[in-house]
Amino acid sequence: MFDTLRDNSRIIVYIVVIAFVISGGFMGYGAYLNNQGGGGQAPNQNPSVIAEVNGMEISQQEYFSLLQQQAPQSNLSSSQIIPFRYNVLDALIERKLLMAQAEVLDVDVEVSEAEIDENYNNILEQNEMTENELSEALAEQGYTIGDLREDIKASIEDSKTITQTIDQGIGEIEVSEEEIEELYQQRYPEPEAAEEDTAEEAESEEENTEAENSETERPAMAEVRDDLEQEIRSQKRNEAINSWLAELKADAEITINDPVLSAYHALENENYKQAAEEFSAFVEEKETDPIFYSYLAQAYEGQNNLERAKEVYNSALESYPENTDLRFNYAQFLADQENNEEAIAQLDKISAAAEDDFMTYYQLYMMYSRLGAEKKAQSAMKEIQRISEDMQTKSSPEVDQETTEDIKEEAKEVKEEVKVESPVETKNNN
Repeated sequence: MFDTLRDNSRIIVYIVVIAFVISGGFMGYGAYLNNQGGGGQAPNQNPSVIAEVNGMEISQQEYFSLLQQQAPQSNLSSSQIIPFRYNVLDALIERKLLMAQAEVLDVDVEVSEAEIDENYNNILEQNEMTENELSEALAEQGYTIGDLREDIKASIEDSKTITQTIDQGIGEIEVSEEEIEELYQQRYPEPEAAEEDTAEEAESEEENTEAENSETERPAMAEVRDDLEQEIRSQKRNEAINSWLAELKADAEITINDPVLSAYHALENENYKQAAEEFSAFVEEKETDPIFYSYLAQAYEGQNNLERAKEVYNSALESYPENTDLRFNYAQFLADQENNEEAIAQLDKISAAAEDDFMTYYQLYMMYSRLGAEKKAQSAMKEIQRISEDMQTKSSPEVDQETTEDIKEEAKEVKEEVKVESPVETKNNN
């Protein structure tokens, strides 16, 4: 399945961001806290503690503070809210484990006044404030510049501690000459030998091709070697970090007191039996969230109970026929089972009700492309371009021609990754 919410460079969310205190919070923050979707506190648990990691507590206050800092300015869809909330909690869990490892590895860091000054001045510059204006803004929240500088110091200290702990934990990352050579050959393949042009053809094309040849000429290894090595090293470092963190979490005793996040944690960690049991209870609630049906179906799919998963999706769509997220998830499930024609039929229902929703057409384009339904994919792209033009007319910077080109390129990459042996074009594909 496509997992659009994961990011291998997730270490940044471990670091406490200081600048948010100036703005007084993010718009729409309440939506992420209030839309719990059945996520009340579990029985017999401390209501001020959302999770425990090897006996170390993560408080609700700590969690909500980071949740506020990471909350996007625009609203998330119902299918994104729970993964977003879980990823924030997961970052805190990993941070607890890393700080514990720092003690085991005897990590010791220092923070200079110059580092504090640099970050302090960055805050002034980014917020376009004088020191007096900053002082007044902080005072309104019972906060002083001295407090801010102490928080900056603590933040830098945490950042350096985590970085050093990771470096010691994963060890040295080595890159071989063979790996660099392999990437070089992939990135800059040998140009195919061209047929000899006649003297007349060479003369007529010389001026036109001169600039093009200078741009497409294969660079020498020496010119790009350092960049290729750094790219490989960064990729291997991310993989090593993820692997090491996975080991730390697998060996840890983790208790999540929020029922919804607990169920999602089970799903993410492939404890499908527990996830199915907990999400089954949620869908039975009188005022449930439709996304719980998708998670329940995914839990059954993880148990290879595909018929039960399909029944859950069909039952959910009977109750929530207009829920686009549910129908996309069902289409994706069908595509994963190579039921391409059924998947396209579900996408067609979404398309019929899409109206002017840019992101819906984006998802339709990607899914149709994946399934080989090229005519329908191009139809979705035309809608994307139409909406893009409308936005530009209204002076909206959100979507432009580059956006549509990026979408096409992303779809191309998806098609290369997912082999479609027999593209499905039904009678309604035109």
